[in-house]
Amino acid sequence: GSARMIAPVGEARRADTLLTCARTYSAAAMTDLAGGALAPVIVAVIDSGIDWSLPELTCRMWRNPFEIPGNGVDDDQNGYVDDLVGWDFRDNDASSLSGTPLHWHGTAVASLVADSLEQNSPTGWPISVSIMDLRFLDSDGVFYTSDWSRLADAVDYAVANGARIINLSLYATQEPPGVVREAIARAAAANVLIVAIAGNGSGDIGPIASWADVLTVGATDAAGNVAAFSNTGASLDLVSLGVDVLSLLAGGPLASLTGTSFAAPRVAGIAALHLAQHPGLTLAELIDIHRPAALDVGAPGRATE
Repeated sequence: GSARMIAPVGEARRADTLLTCARTYSAAAMTDLAGGALAPVIVAVIDSGIDWSLPELTCRMWRNPFEIPGNGVDDDQNGYVDDLVGWDFRDNDASSLSGTPLHWHGTAVASLVADSLEQNSPTGWPISVSIMDLRFLDSDGVFYTSDWSRLADAVDYAVANGARIINLSLYATQEPPGVVREAIARAAAANVLIVAIAGNGSGDIGPIASWADVLTVGATDAAGNVAAFSNTGASLDLVSLGVDVLSLLAGGPLASLTGTSFAAPRVAGIAALHLAQHPGLTLAELIDIHRPAALDVGAPGRATE
């Protein structure tokens, strides 16, 4: 499974999430940096769906600029009607907030991407990164072998609609069919970075996370020690905090979470900040920035922690 532990925490720690919606990007407020402007970057979160009604998240969500919400028309002719913030591939509709209930996992992952953006964006700079919601996991936070085509469709949607980074905080225990490998190959060919999780089995890294052109993230505790549950192997690229991570859940409660699922989003957020400053980076260059053996990955312009 992608989550090993969930522990509710009190409201007194809500301020610790740092999700203030401060420095939200707008073209009018865009700051010139070293002769260039911050580029908008989209991080697609393929997960159990995001509760983007939460005020801490709604300001960070991607908005499809070519779609008129709620008019029942596929305005941008991308094959998806009224896809304002992404698509629900579980219910096959435009919003994770309608249809079958959301599992908490996707909201937690998205809030950790947002938290990474706010913690690591240089002081005084606007944040030009937004989050695309692509629901794949069901209301129990799981998927089945019959769902592989949904995953491939979600990856293809992310690429076709401008995402430069895809966060995959989900784990495959068996080799996916060619349709998934082909979708991920198309993403790599389009210079889209896929951030995957090492998994929580205290063993070897499995499919998807072990593939080339995927950045695989394991988990550490706050002291920098690699977590005993975090899978390892030659395809492990780096580790980041994944033990007792404070995050938001669907509906708004806070929880302390443990698992590699909660290490990957921080890396996805930091990679997005790199792309905002250097949008011309290729996939290989972006992977090389993050791949050196290290206990964590630092923010742009900072030494690795």
